[in-house]
Amino acid sequence: MWEKSIPAIFGGCLVSVSIMLNLNYLLPAAVDTRLFIGLLCAFPLWITMMVWCYVSDGGKQAWKRCFSVLLLSVCLNAIFVLR
Repeated sequence: MWEKSIPAIFGGCLVSVSIMLNLNYLLPAAVDTRLFIGLLCAFPLWITMMVWCYVSDGGKQAWKRCFSVLLLSVCLNAIFVLR
């Protein structure tokens, strides 16, 4: 169970933060509104990633799932920052 728990906790947290950074760049609202929406959405995203990791067959697949979503999100972050 620990082989799925570690990627679920740490990988899910990284994915959640990265996706919220993307959302922060995309929302056309004031800073306080974007932060509030980010706080409301971050925890359910983290839970979703944790469940997706726990559904995987093993720890290796759980890490692959986290890193695939994280890679996509980090690439989008890089595009937004460099733009």
